[in-house]
Amino acid sequence: MQTKHFDLKFIQRYFIIYALFAIILSSCSVTKHVKIKQDEANISAIKFLDEYVMPLNPVFQNTVVGGLSGIDYDVKQNQYYMISDDPSQFSPARIYIAKIDLKENKIDTIRITGVNFLLQENGSQYPKYGTDKSVKPDGEAVRYNPVAKQLIWSSEGERLFKNGDTTIVQPGLTFISTAGKFLDNLPLPEGFHFTKTQSGPRKNALFEGLTYADDYRALYASLEEPLYQDGPQAAFGYDKALTRILKFDMATKKNVAQYAYNLGALPVKPTVDNDWNVNGISEILAVNHHTLLVLERAWAKGHDDHTFLKLYLVDLNGAENEIDNPSFAKNPPKPLSKKLLFDFDTLNMHIDNVEGVTFGPKLANGHRSLIFCVDNNFSKTQLQQFFLFEIIP
Repeated sequence: MQTKHFDLKFIQRYFIIYALFAIILSSCSVTKHVKIKQDEANISAIKFLDEYVMPLNPVFQNTVVGGLSGIDYDVKQNQYYMISDDPSQFSPARIYIAKIDLKENKIDTIRITGVNFLLQENGSQYPKYGTDKSVKPDGEAVRYNPVAKQLIWSSEGERLFKNGDTTIVQPGLTFISTAGKFLDNLPLPEGFHFTKTQSGPRKNALFEGLTYADDYRALYASLEEPLYQDGPQAAFGYDKALTRILKFDMATKKNVAQYAYNLGALPVKPTVDNDWNVNGISEILAVNHHTLLVLERAWAKGHDDHTFLKLYLVDLNGAENEIDNPSFAKNPPKPLSKKLLFDFDTLNMHIDNVEGVTFGPKLANGHRSLIFCVDNNFSKTQLQQFFLFEIIP
C-alpha cells in the first residue's frame, strides 16, 4: 500500500510540474506572437514631407536599377525590399534590398545594399527576355512576411496576340525566400487565368497590389482593372468600372473572399484611343483589420507627362463577398465603400508612375511614415522618385 501511495504522489507532482511547464511554454508562445503582430493604424490624413530622386537607371552589381514596381519595409532589419518589373530584359528578374535613411523628416539617402535574383521552381534564373515564350516574369508587387521570414511577389504574365502568333504566360502569386529561392505558388481561383477569348483578366491588368493583414494570417491581392466578364474598363466620363480585391487565407492558401471595387473615371479625355488609357489600382496596403489604403493611378494619351494618383481609404466592414459571382456585368454587386484620403495633384509638382507604397519607420513625433516609389519603366524621360509622407492619426 505504501508503495502505491508513493507512486500516486509522484504522479500528482509530475502532472503539476508538467502543467506549469506547459503554461510557461504557452506564455512564451504568446509573447513571441505579440512581437510579430502587425502594427495597426488609424489614418485621418497624410501630410507630404519630401521627394527624393535617385540617379536614373544606375548600375548595381552588374544590374540596372529601375522599374521599381513594389516596395515593402522589414522593420526588424530596418531595410526595404523593392521588386523590379524587368522581365529579364536588362538584367535577370530581381528584388533589391535597400536602406532609406530619414533625417529631420526628409529622405537623406537611399542606398541599394543587395540584389537577389528571382528563381524559378527548377532553381534557375528566368531566361533572357524573348528567348522563351513560355516564360515571362513581370514583377509588380512584393511583400515581406516576418512570421514565415519569406516574400511573396506577383507576376502579370503575358497575353499577346500579334500577327497570328499567340503568347500566353499565366499570372502568378509566388512565395520565395528572402534570397529569391522558389518556395510555392498561391493557387489562383477560377476565372483569373488568361484565355484566348475575352474571358478572364486583361493584358497588363493583373495583380498590381498585395498586402498582408490580420497579423499575416491573410493576404489581399488587387486586380488593376476589371476582368472581361466584369464589364468595361474605366474611361473618360465612365466611373462604373468594377475590379476585384481578393482575400486569401494563409493557413489554407485558399481564396476565401472577393470584393467589388469601383474605379473612378479617367480624369481627362485622351487624344487617342489606345491600350495605355487606363485608371486602375496600382497598389494596396492594409491599415488595420478592416481598412485598406488603395492607390488609383491613371494615364491618358496626350497627357503623357502626367500621372493622376488618388489614395483612398477602403472599409471592409460589412463588405459583400462576391466570390460566387462569376460576372459583375451580369450580376451587379455592391462595391466596397471608399473615401478619398489624398489627391496627388494637390502637390503641384511632377508626379511620375507611382506603383509601390509601404509603411516606413516612425518619425520623431511618433507618427508613422508612408513611403511611395515610382516605376520609371527604364525610360530616359522619367524620374526615379520616392515620396515621404507623415500619417496623421
